[in-house]
Amino acid sequence: MQNIILDVTAMHKLSEKEFREYSLSGNLFRLIIQVGTPLAVFALFNCFFTILDTMMASRLGTIAVSTVAYMAQLRGILNSLGSGIVTGSMILINRAYGAGNNEKANVLMNTLIRLLLIMSLIFIALLPFIPQILALINTPEEFIEEGTSYFRVIILATAVNFINLTYINVEKARGNTKTIMIVNITTMMIKLLLSALFIFILGKGIVYIALATLITYILFAAYALPYLFEKGSIFCIKPKLVLHAKGYTANLLNISYPVAVEDSAFSLGKVVVNSMAASYGAEMIGALGISNNISGIASSFENGFSDASSSIVSQNYGAGRFKRAVKAYKANIVVTIAACFIAMSFLYSMDDILIRIFATSRTGFDESFMIMIKRIFIFDSISCLGIALNGAGMDFLLGLGRTRITLILNIFRIFILRIPVLFILQRLISDGATALGVMMMISNCGIAIPTTIICFLISKDLIRQENLSDDEQGK
Repeated sequence: MQNIILDVTAMHKLSEKEFREYSLSGNLFRLIIQVGTPLAVFALFNCFFTILDTMMASRLGTIAVSTVAYMAQLRGILNSLGSGIVTGSMILINRAYGAGNNEKANVLMNTLIRLLLIMSLIFIALLPFIPQILALINTPEEFIEEGTSYFRVIILATAVNFINLTYINVEKARGNTKTIMIVNITTMMIKLLLSALFIFILGKGIVYIALATLITYILFAAYALPYLFEKGSIFCIKPKLVLHAKGYTANLLNISYPVAVEDSAFSLGKVVVNSMAASYGAEMIGALGISNNISGIASSFENGFSDASSSIVSQNYGAGRFKRAVKAYKANIVVTIAACFIAMSFLYSMDDILIRIFATSRTGFDESFMIMIKRIFIFDSISCLGIALNGAGMDFLLGLGRTRITLILNIFRIFILRIPVLFILQRLISDGATALGVMMMISNCGIAIPTTIICFLISKDLIRQENLSDDEQGK
């Protein structure tokens, strides 16, 4: 065991069997930090690259950047359907992995691949109907004109990205988060270079930003697929099982649909918020999206550590080590909040510089746009502490497979703490930017309270269950 810990400390790549043993018995603080640090660094780079990508779009004008921000929420709805199935399925796969049931884990893995293939075909079938879909959801006319072709390319990219999401979750289950960090940062750099080429050198529009994303995802998938077909792995894709494996489809859908629905509802809620923000003008949507991107630097960094804990919780729960799963949650709270304060300290030292850059386009610096962004950001940034606490709880619940609870909490967050609150604030506060910022603060901090209460109640029950089990075995 000591040798295994030394290997992890040195960031050596462990076998699937070795990492399982370390996950079930190693120091939890060290484990979360070691597994979470590459995810947090990747999330941080991802945020910076997203910001740079949005800055490139802002060079095309405020309507262009607002279109990209609006379409990002629609893309989030589609992406969440696939990512929800992946996240939910990995709960059961990790549970079987933690219990040492390798055969079941492999069948579950191949059933997941079949579900993703079916969903990708459905997405592709939607392509001819994009203008009608955008009009149906009351998309501003200028966004439909700019965004139809952009959204079609993004849908293709989303379908390809399902492969990449699967690979990322498999490597996370193996503890190979350093690999995830390196591969993702490399592909994001390629994406940025392609976007810069298309916009600054070739003078293209936002459709080519989407094309850069599609090309990058294809390159990522080309790298990931050989590892997903690696023979001897618990997570190996086997075409015969993909086509013919039966018995677990209902299990995967049953645990996954709440995750997919909650993620879709979250993205749908953002679309509704954007529609409400549009009453202040199309630029307000762009300002809200930019504020979210900047404050997202801190929240993404802290969630990298939180995300690492879900597979650890799931593996320990599958192995019947309920107390250790609870300890992983508590350790995650400490690590995540510490990461939050570090990230927010950096954020507040750089906010003026970032906002000024976003408010500059080809036509020059737009001071009114900068002021609009900053008024939202003042309140939006406070959300990071609530997001840290809520994220730790959500990943604990996901690790336990309590996906219906996470669904209820996210619906409460969007349809009680966000949309109705904004509706009220719009009637109490005349300034739209302030109303949007306060709404983000209330919803993101407010949801942390019920999430934490529920997690501590479940923790008490899990500890009680293991104590009863120990007593029965002692008899």
